[in-house]
Amino acid sequence: LFLNGVPFNDLESGRVYWNSFGGLNDVMRNRETEIGLSAQSYTFGGIGGASNIDLRASRQRKQIRASYGISNRSYNNRVMLTYSTGLMPNNWAFTFSGSRRWAQEGYIEGTSYDAWAYFFGAEKKINDSHSIGFTALGAPLKRGRGSAVTQEVYDLAGTNYFNPNWGYQNGEKRNARVANTHQPIFILRHDWTINEKSSVTTAVSYQFGRNGTTALDWRDANDPRGDYYRNLPSFIDDPEVAAIQEEWYKEDPSRLQLQWDDFYEVNRNSTATFENANGNPGEVITGKYAQFLVEERRFDSKKFNINTNFTNAINDHFTLTGGVSYQMYAGRNFRVLNDLLGADYFIDIDRFAQGVAALDSIPNSEQNDLNNINRVLKEGDEYGYNYEPHLNKLGVWLQTSFSYNRFDFFLAGDVSQTQMWRTGNYVNGKFPDESFGDSKKLNFTNYGVKGGVTYKLDGRNYFYANGAFLTRAPTFRNTFVAPRTRDQIIPNLKEEELRSVEAGYYLRSPYIKAKVGAYFTEMKNQTTIRPFYVDAPLIEDRAFGNYIVPGINQQHMGLELAIDAQIISGLNMTAVAAIGNYTYTNRPVAIVYNDNTKQELQPDVDRTIYAKNFRVGGTPQTAYSVGLAYRGKNFWFLNVNANYISNMYIPFNPDRRTQLAVDNEVDFVEKDSERWNEIIDQEKREGAFTVDIFGGKSFKVRNYFLYLNVGVNNILNNKNIVTGGFEQLRYDFANRDPNRFPSRYYYGFGTNYFVSLTVRL
Repeated sequence: LFLNGVPFNDLESGRVYWNSFGGLNDVMRNRETEIGLSAQSYTFGGIGGASNIDLRASRQRKQIRASYGISNRSYNNRVMLTYSTGLMPNNWAFTFSGSRRWAQEGYIEGTSYDAWAYFFGAEKKINDSHSIGFTALGAPLKRGRGSAVTQEVYDLAGTNYFNPNWGYQNGEKRNARVANTHQPIFILRHDWTINEKSSVTTAVSYQFGRNGTTALDWRDANDPRGDYYRNLPSFIDDPEVAAIQEEWYKEDPSRLQLQWDDFYEVNRNSTATFENANGNPGEVITGKYAQFLVEERRFDSKKFNINTNFTNAINDHFTLTGGVSYQMYAGRNFRVLNDLLGADYFIDIDRFAQGVAALDSIPNSEQNDLNNINRVLKEGDEYGYNYEPHLNKLGVWLQTSFSYNRFDFFLAGDVSQTQMWRTGNYVNGKFPDESFGDSKKLNFTNYGVKGGVTYKLDGRNYFYANGAFLTRAPTFRNTFVAPRTRDQIIPNLKEEELRSVEAGYYLRSPYIKAKVGAYFTEMKNQTTIRPFYVDAPLIEDRAFGNYIVPGINQQHMGLELAIDAQIISGLNMTAVAAIGNYTYTNRPVAIVYNDNTKQELQPDVDRTIYAKNFRVGGTPQTAYSVGLAYRGKNFWFLNVNANYISNMYIPFNPDRRTQLAVDNEVDFVEKDSERWNEIIDQEKREGAFTVDIFGGKSFKVRNYFLYLNVGVNNILNNKNIVTGGFEQLRYDFANRDPNRFPSRYYYGFGTNYFVSLTVRL
């Protein structure tokens, strides 16, 4: 994704954080999007294509626009106001836009929403060759979040929209997981039209700010979460006691929520004395020590981008485009003590390192920062971990495009250099020599080539074929074993390789538009890291760790069809189908690390993951939609769509697909038995059918235009649609019971709507 000509994908994770500019719909309408491996005019592109949102003030429609919307989705209310001058006689253009979206509680209980957004754009057309523009935008957001839970918990609560993150405090709902984000963006862009055939665009951007989410934490206390598996009936071995426990929850589902008043009560009664406080011998502190508290996990960052693209139409048949970009990312990941919940203080030590025999020989191993031993913490203090991801990326791309009467073809290449390292700000007591200061700097040189051809049978029928091969550096988050505590790099880290081909047919006629396309993509040497609670049979001491799976290979193939046909004047029929098959194609070998040691756990154990032919989870692999769209003569319209998704697989626990999960020296599960299949088989969810309606009408009153739009999704109120989830990484090795730690799910909303009224002058 590009914003006004600068790349916007996050360098640390590779993702696009859409909430950085949410709520600015009015100024985000000018988009240039290419799907798949086709030629791009502003970047080499990715396997899925690329998109650029043009934010220049001169390209914004001249208008004053105000709107109000109501909804029962994540927020209930939205107001937006936009003013654009267009290009004025003095060759200046300005755009102002702002919005607010809010809800005391969204569709899911306990999820509050408070989001603002602002935009300012100014552009000066200096002459026919040069223009320069400045853009500033941001979207402060505070949002109470939900979480995936097991089906048992949903059933106990009596709803598939149960949220375990909230509870009552003094009669008011309070959510423990609140996202708080604000990362403003500033862009300076220069457009240079050299002549009618050549142009150069240069854009510079800077983004900074906060990105954090709170969470409940506890020390010398039991897990307080209502959905904690030990608190549930399924954990109780006695069926009669389990039935009583189940009825107890169903009588009062609030028992599954957080008990905030209890947390305060425990903290008020936890007076403790701590010696050698703040690392000072003889300093003693006495007060209410926090057994429960709220932390905030911060992922702040600073991002600098500069990107220059040029286009040169050398003749009527040959166009040369290309560009140079430089990106710099400096993050800071740390923890903040958000709320002591009535306690007086907290000590910055690692409870999972206390009493661990393997750490007895390391002095002060329980200290999170040896530079601040036994640090006494108050609200607002940083603690736990503090490190900085650093990434620099320099890239160059070039594309040649040829156009003739019957054939169009292109060839493009891309070369980039990525450097990354970790800077630790704490001297971790477990890893005093591997945690502080700069780590080794890793350098990756990557390249990509792609090309394609289009055959134009006539003015309506087109056939195309494209192909690409590229490599890319691993993301920072998939490079270090445990960046919170040390700078240890994943063994045998490799760059990813991607190969992809696509081919298809377009029909563009006055009454019918259609496309048929097929694709095949291979992705090799991928790496995943999942933090998890390290359980038996790995270690005796409780701890957290990281389950690392390097060398993952995937294969994606599919067929896509789309048609838009005019039935009669004003009435169109649309239909789309996406039929995919996304699988893993190899058997990678996992590596498991405990946060307390840099040594691999059980290195002699065969941890080969039998993942070959398993499906890639987290998305429907088949989807269909059929719709009717009618546009009336009096400026009204109505769209009705019927949709069906299927082949939805839950991302699987790799540890359950190892030999150790079904066989060891003491016990084994008979191959192909019912129990064997229950352990090994991948979970597949049922297909889902929905119907959506979207309609509206516009009115003209003197010099004003009024627009009324109404959208209703899932009008059949299907509340059993699993939209995501995952198998837990914990597994009952002792009893070979896959249901001890069942899958967690997210469910899609039932009937939901959005209604907006807009006034435009």
